[in-house]
Amino acid sequence: MRLRQLILALVALGGIWLGVSVQHREQHAPQGARFSAGPTPPDFPAPAQPKSKPTSKPKLVHVPGLSRPAAATPIVVRTTRSRPARSGIIAVHTRPRTHRAKSGSVTAPEPSGTDAVPGDARDYAESPPPPLDPLEITNVQVSGLTSSSAHITWQTNVPTQEQTAFGLDTPTVWVAPSTAVRIDHESDISGLEFSTTYTAYVHAVDEWNRAQTASVTFTTGPMLAASQARTNGSSIYVDDRPFLPTAVWQQCSDMFNSNIEDGINLFMGDGCKDDTTLPERLSGRAYSIVDSENANATGRGVIGWYFPDEWDAFLQSRVKRSDLQDDIPASRPGRISFLTLTNHFYSRADPLPQGKGMYPVLFQIPDVLGFDLYPLQVWCRPAFGDVFDSQHELREVSGKPTFQWIEVARMEQICNKHPELDPTPETVRAETWLSIAGGATGVGYFPNHWSAPIGTEIARSNRQLKALSQALLGPVVTASSDNPAVRVSARSLNGALYAIAVNTSSSTTQAKISVEGIAGRSATALGERAAVAADDQGFSDSFGPLAARVYIIPPAGW
Repeated sequence: MRLRQLILALVALGGIWLGVSVQHREQHAPQGARFSAGPTPPDFPAPAQPKSKPTSKPKLVHVPGLSRPAAATPIVVRTTRSRPARSGIIAVHTRPRTHRAKSGSVTAPEPSGTDAVPGDARDYAESPPPPLDPLEITNVQVSGLTSSSAHITWQTNVPTQEQTAFGLDTPTVWVAPSTAVRIDHESDISGLEFSTTYTAYVHAVDEWNRAQTASVTFTTGPMLAASQARTNGSSIYVDDRPFLPTAVWQQCSDMFNSNIEDGINLFMGDGCKDDTTLPERLSGRAYSIVDSENANATGRGVIGWYFPDEWDAFLQSRVKRSDLQDDIPASRPGRISFLTLTNHFYSRADPLPQGKGMYPVLFQIPDVLGFDLYPLQVWCRPAFGDVFDSQHELREVSGKPTFQWIEVARMEQICNKHPELDPTPETVRAETWLSIAGGATGVGYFPNHWSAPIGTEIARSNRQLKALSQALLGPVVTASSDNPAVRVSARSLNGALYAIAVNTSSSTTQAKISVEGIAGRSATALGERAAVAADDQGFSDSFGPLAARVYIIPPAGW
């Protein structure tokens, strides 16, 4: 019995000596293979590393009850990665493994069997959740109101980005977006028409991509006592805002109110009285221009003068500017001049009997060039495609602001013997928007009287022109149609796109409209509720006979 107790004591002493020896050798051995036992338990503090020998490798200690030493600090270093913008393949990260060599010694841990996918830049930290309170827009106010501008202020309950739109009935024009992220917001809207009621739409998006929109309605101030007009490139400016005239020719004062209700904003001459009193009789309700013989006329709303109507028909082909000098008033600050030509400048129109030599001279004289084509009442055929093509040609040749007269009633031409050629609301709308699509920066309606149904269509088109005027005068972007019967053009402004499409045929047709930069954003026709789905190039739609639509593609994120 004593011998067995002695043997057990010796074995115990030998085990203690062996454990102490192993620990001693590990502490003084060269840095090499280490053991991995996972993270240190929270109730087991890690010994401090010697200051003289800094190392990133774990220190091994003996833990009672374990058959092998354990690391006092974890050897797996956790790294932070950025979260990708889009989902991808997720790499599975496993714990490093250790194995024993044939000699029984423990070797270094093997690399993980699964490595991170190259380029994986994900951040596994959770983003903070959005606030419990929904995004709100409050205290929307209008200040600094003038005849052509408004200052909008509002607040949000969290910092957001902002953008503002405005229109007569729906959002149609967007102001330049702001890059600021804030709670107190403000936006300036300019280029508005006088005495007009607008609705402004303020749009906010927070960091959690929550969006909110609020609106406020306001009415601009009256026309200024004295207006200043000028041209720049292909646009007209009145009182430093873009101006798209919707005109009538030689109207008598008893029709002023009716025309203004139909959206006429420019009266070219007075058909019953002296032009010089025209501004006074309009009383700031619309702008006016007078005969070049009365170019010195003054008054509220007068912005310039017009040259003899269809002047080209009365000139010789070899005319020179010096021959016309007596008929050209000297330039006047704040005044612009208008000239209406016949359609004979157009490459597909027959020339005048005396030829086409006068056009290069006439193109140089006025500030604004217009013409009358009248496919139904003068050409006696529904040549609606030529309305677009002739307008585009004049704009390209002249490089000036251009306008076109739209036929709205039967005229004293041989065509009036054919009732099927009488203008209708559909032909008036098609011609109006074909001229705008072709590059016109204004339209006029001739003659100066029309039926009630046509008046309703004129009022509708003029209201849409008014709502879109800044956008329609914006930069032209590439647009096309895969159907030659559907004529198309497009504009851009502050991230929004505007596509005009008109069916020039008398039958229903389908067309794919391609618009540069649409990038899959859906389009909505002005005055219609249903959106049209788009791909990266454009969208498809069906067009009834002479259907004319203006598609609005809002900025990304709206």
